[in-house]
Amino acid sequence: MTEMRELWRYLLLSLGEVLAVVLVYGVIFHEHFLTVWQEEGVAWIFLAVILVALGNYLFFKRQAKRRLTSQALLLKKLSELVEDQPSRHVLLPKDDEYYQLSRLVNRLQSKQRSLLRRYQQQNRDYLTLLQSLTSGVIVFDQRKETVLCNHVLASILNTTELKGQPFYQVFTAVELIAVTQKVYQTKEDQRLLWQKKVAQGNEWFEVQVVYVPLSRHHYSVMCIFNDVTEIKQLEVKQREFMANASHELKTPLTAIQGFSETLLAGALDDKKTARDFVQIIFEQSQQLTELIEDISALAHNKKTQELKLEQIKLKAFCEQILTSYLAQSKAKNLTLEVQIPDDFEINCDIKYLQHIVSNLIQNAIRYNVVDGKLKITATSSANEWCLVVYNTGQTLANADKERIYERFYRADKARSAEGSGLGLAIVKEAVEALSGQIVVTSPYKNGTKFTVTLPLFLT
Repeated sequence: MTEMRELWRYLLLSLGEVLAVVLVYGVIFHEHFLTVWQEEGVAWIFLAVILVALGNYLFFKRQAKRRLTSQALLLKKLSELVEDQPSRHVLLPKDDEYYQLSRLVNRLQSKQRSLLRRYQQQNRDYLTLLQSLTSGVIVFDQRKETVLCNHVLASILNTTELKGQPFYQVFTAVELIAVTQKVYQTKEDQRLLWQKKVAQGNEWFEVQVVYVPLSRHHYSVMCIFNDVTEIKQLEVKQREFMANASHELKTPLTAIQGFSETLLAGALDDKKTARDFVQIIFEQSQQLTELIEDISALAHNKKTQELKLEQIKLKAFCEQILTSYLAQSKAKNLTLEVQIPDDFEINCDIKYLQHIVSNLIQNAIRYNVVDGKLKITATSSANEWCLVVYNTGQTLANADKERIYERFYRADKARSAEGSGLGLAIVKEAVEALSGQIVVTSPYKNGTKFTVTLPLFLT
């Protein structure tokens, strides 16, 4: 029906065109026109109308079909762009009335592809950065659902499937739920120190909950978990150190003060008593001096400093340190042996090595038995050398072996042995400063062996 209406429309249009031509021709060629008209005019005019109408119809139908095809291509193209589907460019001939529009659509597609590639690259970079962070990060959208999180956060929460879950299901700790809810309500950043209980103790996290505006009506909430367990543990150790140091300092100071007051009260008249008291004061002052020197050594070892390597003959070095403890070793009638070759030379920082050797010797004498033995040996290999200090004192329990390097820790619970309780802590830190290792073993029924392994520093 539509095609018939189109055909009649083109017939009428063609009739008008033919009549216009005939009229112009008749005006210009009046006599010839009358002759032709009288003989064959109506038939020719009718034939001309039919031919012109048919030509117009076919031409305009072709144009309409071409127009509809172009429209369909452009509509399909725009639909694919809206739905973000892959598609090819629309290619139209230059004489097509939609040619310029097709070029604009193709440029729009190219721009969209470029922006999409840039967004995808930025998104990959963002996710890579997020996963490389040492902090745990999780992001919730405006609906309070998880958008993304990194593996550190998943490890902290001991879970893997988080995407799409609301924060009140992601977090099990009441304080985390409360602080996140507060940010949604107030749209203000919040902080929280969160303690996570684990089998080995407690882990501490500083949690920052950040309100992130994205647009006028859209936002997200980001939670950042920073592990501060080591800092908290260090704070605990510092408090314990101060408490222990105060106690250790107080003991000799109290003794010195007490015996001094007794002497001032009249004990000076009794020479024997006075001498005994002065001897005690001297010994306590020595213990006090030793404690202060050990604390100073610990503070010195903690400082980051460049190693000052020197060539050292190890046997002579150890024998020289032993001479400082001859009085203590004679008091226990100890046998001292230094089984190190005379030509055994190493490159090492002399201050750190002094701390290691002197404290190990002091410890070996202090915890040895009467008529016992103290032996020092050394060996070397291609890349490292070992110093071994062995004493025939009491055998350490396994529980003590794990804790003897703690500050102020004593395996002798009765504290019958003198000393600050810092010697092995100093040794441990000096060994670590030299990138070495220390191991304690009890190879025999009685006795303890400390083995220090250090790298062979080259000059």
